[in-house]
Amino acid sequence: MAAARDIRCTCKVCTRIRVTIDQIFCVLDVYGWLLNSYVVDFFQENLWDKLPKSWRFALQDTTPEEFGKWLSGDISCVRVWPLTLLALRQVANILQVNRDHEDPNSTVACEYNKTKTSNSNNNETFKKNKNDVFDELYFQDHKFNNLFSKHIKKKKRYEIQEIAQVCADCAYEANCKCIVDIGSGMGHLARILAFQYQLYVTCIEQDCILLEKARKWDKELLMSIRKHIPNFHQKCPQHFTAKLESSNLVESELASQLEELFQNEFDLSGTETKFGLIGLHPCGDLAQILLKLYSSRSEAKFICIVGCCYMKLTLQSEVSGLIGYPLSKYLMLRKNHSLSYTSLEIACHAIEKYCDKLKTGDYEDLIVHTYRGILKTILVKKSEKLRNRQLRSVKVTKGMTFKQYCNAATAHFETYLQLQDSDINNERILEFLNRWKQVIVFGSLRMMLAPLVETIVLYDRFLFLSEKNLAPTLKPVFDSRMSPRNLVLMSRKNN
Repeated sequence: MAAARDIRCTCKVCTRIRVTIDQIFCVLDVYGWLLNSYVVDFFQENLWDKLPKSWRFALQDTTPEEFGKWLSGDISCVRVWPLTLLALRQVANILQVNRDHEDPNSTVACEYNKTKTSNSNNNETFKKNKNDVFDELYFQDHKFNNLFSKHIKKKKRYEIQEIAQVCADCAYEANCKCIVDIGSGMGHLARILAFQYQLYVTCIEQDCILLEKARKWDKELLMSIRKHIPNFHQKCPQHFTAKLESSNLVESELASQLEELFQNEFDLSGTETKFGLIGLHPCGDLAQILLKLYSSRSEAKFICIVGCCYMKLTLQSEVSGLIGYPLSKYLMLRKNHSLSYTSLEIACHAIEKYCDKLKTGDYEDLIVHTYRGILKTILVKKSEKLRNRQLRSVKVTKGMTFKQYCNAATAHFETYLQLQDSDINNERILEFLNRWKQVIVFGSLRMMLAPLVETIVLYDRFLFLSEKNLAPTLKPVFDSRMSPRNLVLMSRKNN
């Protein structure tokens, strides 16, 4: 089996990734406190005063619009910035993984890929099995195409269109007809892969309600397709309820069950039941489970995942046993590899879209951080027991006053804890409210470093596959402004 032993790949790409990880941690040793800070504590812990003095001097009168331009590299920004701040932005830009889906040089691939034999003949034979009538309708008939967009929001529709092609290409290259979609939700991606790309898809989803919706919509779509193509006989995806857990027993049982399922449900022979693992935004540790399943089972021929919810990863420092981060031997053996919950949470946001909001002045909703920070200081002053009291999530809309926000955020509080007018309307609170621009700029500094955290997580997964001799590829597939988690991690085993 390909993953028989852990090795350290010496190709230029893997070597550079290890060096990059070390350099990022050098940056975080100095500025990691920014990522580990909660903006809601801005006033309570005087976070502004913790910034270097030269930064505070330059940023004290900087507008969010101007800072957004500078953060995105807009050369029209002529302010004189502190050299340390300029250097930090430049280093962050250099070290972070390339998220530009339009950049032809953005793909990061282990050079071991170059030694793999081409599967082009199998690929072409596989593609000939596609339904030409279906393709003609799908690409030329607007009404037929729209059948596949029902029940799907715009962002999800965009992601599915892009990732389906990537998954299908992986399947063709691996000469693999079977797909296992883990965390399949309502089956939107599975339907595209089954009906458009003529693949045999099995879905695993732990939510029974989502699963039933998926089955219902599978049947609806199949009936609609047959109105246009009467002889269309592609089978619907198969859906099963299961919660994947990381254990050798579960992995072994799952692999054998999948093989049997593909044979029985799709009338395939034993030699045709090898499968690919896909996951569109598997949450937290689920990505780790998929990577370990792929690396440990010869039946799994390829993997294609786009991670998300990094803050839900189980960290090595938290528990022994199941670990979502780190995965690679390189990071496990590194003296310092720790990442905090707050740093992993902010790594789930898109810096590109954030900069756009600042530059265009569309940051009304960001004032919520100021409001939450001030409200926390008020509550802690009333009682230390309220320091960690849960507030209601309130979206700050244009014209919403601080008082209106406080009333909405604490509406569930007991009567004796309700805020008084004197708590909200005083000189100290007014001073805090006038510092809302500082709060946004401080949050923007954290956002500048956030891509470094995602880079560590993704490079850790990349090295995990590389150490298993499984030749990973990391590629931005989505427009990050449409889909913040836009990097796809792929690997294909030799046949």
